[in-house]
Amino acid sequence: MSSQTATLAEAREAPRRDPSLVFAHSAMASMLQHGLAPTPANYLVWYSFHGGSEPGLRHAMEIVLAGSGKLAQAGMDELHAQFFDAEREAHSVHEMSQRLEGAVQEAVGLVAGARDAALRYGGSLQQASDGLADGPEGLGAVLQRLVAETREVTRRSDAAARRLTETARKTQELQAELVEARRQATTDPLTGLPNRRCFDEALRLGLDEAATMPVALIMIDVDHFKAVNDSYGHHVGDAVLRDLAKTLPLALAEGSLAARFGGEEFAVILRGPELRDAARTAEGIRTRIGNSSLLIKQTGQRISVTVSLGLAMAAAGEAAAHLIERADAALYEAKRGGRNRVCSDPPMPAAGAVWGR
Repeated sequence: MSSQTATLAEAREAPRRDPSLVFAHSAMASMLQHGLAPTPANYLVWYSFHGGSEPGLRHAMEIVLAGSGKLAQAGMDELHAQFFDAEREAHSVHEMSQRLEGAVQEAVGLVAGARDAALRYGGSLQQASDGLADGPEGLGAVLQRLVAETREVTRRSDAAARRLTETARKTQELQAELVEARRQATTDPLTGLPNRRCFDEALRLGLDEAATMPVALIMIDVDHFKAVNDSYGHHVGDAVLRDLAKTLPLALAEGSLAARFGGEEFAVILRGPELRDAARTAEGIRTRIGNSSLLIKQTGQRISVTVSLGLAMAAAGEAAAHLIERADAALYEAKRGGRNRVCSDPPMPAAGAVWGR
């Protein structure tokens, strides 16, 4: 028995008592099986996959494994960035929010301090007024005390004004940083489209309204994308994805959301259309992408890609994971049917479930 087979056998047989040990053994076995270095990042991805703690990660990995059956290091790096760098981004947003809150509290403290100083000065004026009413004998002492207190109030007011101005500037900078951090936390860095986290939140909100408004989900996958990477290189593959991300929103009505789901897969959420209208939108996406092309500057070549699409209409009360599963099933039906087409769940009435060539 080879060492790899032995390791896989151990992962299957052993540690049934402690689930965490099962997941750990399975993660190590998977890294060995796929020829991956046992780095902390690779271990985290595989451990989460076997443990099921990240349903989105498991779904994305199953798509890749169902296609090529193998996960290369580049794919692992992308999965780690997609599902675990997001946690650091969320922490960054939280940390920046706390800093902004601290700056605002500092400004409130400065204003409160200025108010207290003004109240104290008002009390001194009242005492001076009362002293003058008793007679002019103590006028000199009263005026000296007022001059001293006026100077002190002025000094404190000037210092507070400078600090308040600085705090206001710092607050504005923090607000801008917070907006940018939130944008980055919900944006796919390669394509500029909303990322998986943003998609999940938008789908959740959309499904909350599914009882009163039709909600459609379109899953889109680039046909033969591996061949593009193999023939032209990953930099061209990335350019294809960026170009598709620019083309995709042009086929959508206002209020729709297009997002990068992961790898070469994209997702679109439509709110409002019935099945036939949603299918027309999906067909419009397929046609527009198929008719566009990308210029490779290094060679002067133009390349084009096609996409397969799966459409599912949400049922009232349906969970997001189930809707995604149905749209994915329709997508794979389109793949099995020859690619460059649209399949739907439920199937289109009369005209059938398939659009395209």
